[in-house]
Amino acid sequence: LTDEPKGENGFGYDPIFYLPDLAVTVAELPPDFKNICSHRGIAIRKMAEKLIKEGK
Repeated sequence: LTDEPKGENGFGYDPIFYLPDLAVTVAELPPDFKNICSHRGIAIRKMAEKLIKEGK
């Protein structure tokens, strides 16, 4: 967490969640990159891989 909110993207607590490996808050990430990294994006990709593997 950061003491100073930064960024315009996202919503809720995104401006205070700091990602030290990237040196930005979640709200500073471009939306497409945030979707790649988010738990929802990861879950969708895993589901798609499983469906493709099962031939559905």
